[in-house]
Amino acid sequence: MRVKAYEMELPGALEVVSLTAGTNGLIYGGTTGGREHLLFEYTPGTGAVRDLGSKIVPSNQLYARNGDPISQKIHHALDTLADGRIVGGTGQNVGFGSRHRKITEDDGGHVFIYDPATDTGRDVGVPVPHMWIIATTVSPDGSTLFGMTYFHNDFFAVDLQSGEVVFADQVHAGVWGDSACSHTIVCDRDGIVYGSCSEGYLFTYDSAAKKLTETDVKLPGEGSYRIDALLAASDGMIYGGMWETGILFSIEPGSLAVKELGQPNDGPRLPALVERDGLLYGAAGGGSQYGTCGAFLFEYDPRSGAYRKIGPIVDEQSGVEAARVHAMTVGTDGTLYAGETGATHSRVSSDDGDIEAGMHPYLYVIET
Repeated sequence: MRVKAYEMELPGALEVVSLTAGTNGLIYGGTTGGREHLLFEYTPGTGAVRDLGSKIVPSNQLYARNGDPISQKIHHALDTLADGRIVGGTGQNVGFGSRHRKITEDDGGHVFIYDPATDTGRDVGVPVPHMWIIATTVSPDGSTLFGMTYFHNDFFAVDLQSGEVVFADQVHAGVWGDSACSHTIVCDRDGIVYGSCSEGYLFTYDSAAKKLTETDVKLPGEGSYRIDALLAASDGMIYGGMWETGILFSIEPGSLAVKELGQPNDGPRLPALVERDGLLYGAAGGGSQYGTCGAFLFEYDPRSGAYRKIGPIVDEQSGVEAARVHAMTVGTDGTLYAGETGATHSRVSSDDGDIEAGMHPYLYVIET
């Protein structure tokens, strides 16, 4: 495995927390960073990075008590439509309980569409006023964006053509730190959306019936509350990773049968899963914050159940090493790309409340 770490030198960039591969061969990413610099385009081969932040409409700017601007983010909320357009949602980098947020000052997360063919963006609107968007996925036909909000754990569906919110409700879930609901969601080929709610139970949304159901299906792992990663695979199955335990699991659509597939990392965080050539690739490990090893890449074969740890995600040349990968995608040539969150933290004073500041704005290019 060869790894090259590229620093995303966008104004205010702290982390790369969402990634998607464009149909044009380029990579698109969302950062935690400056308000007008949340979206970027990366060109494989040359390593060129283009700031697309001005192409989308972010949320209102919030300020800390000392007057410093609070970072915003595109968090697990970036997808590529079949026609090549990039769709996603924005939010704030503010934790629950922060002293630096008035709900009326925050208009809420915006849904956006960026078209690489015309280099233009469109603001689809704010689906849930005052709540920012933490995770999104799209319908099989690309007409609808589904999303979750933080702090209130709202689930919504937005018509991407008209901007109409066609469904909105809440799921049961706690509120703390950086969300107690599903950290990501996914839509299968039949238009069923999956996520976690309450204390580690599965919820589904049937887009045809417009029905949200909090099921009695318990996700695996003692003490597991949140889904960290989800993937709708080519074999029709849903694969996921749990936040608190780092357990890899599968969900069978229809029956909703859940199967535990292993625990790549002995502890918290399995936040990224992708598929390449019928194999699953994931990044696990939470780093020193969680008392586990740093981020590493693993491979899982759904057909045989074989598991293989490939190795730590580290750029040997520069010495930059990932501690906690947060997002992954696969380029058109099979190259893996990863982004990291919250490798280190900064809390200057107690007045900063629960604001997390990651210090690793790197895009990791991984060749295996």
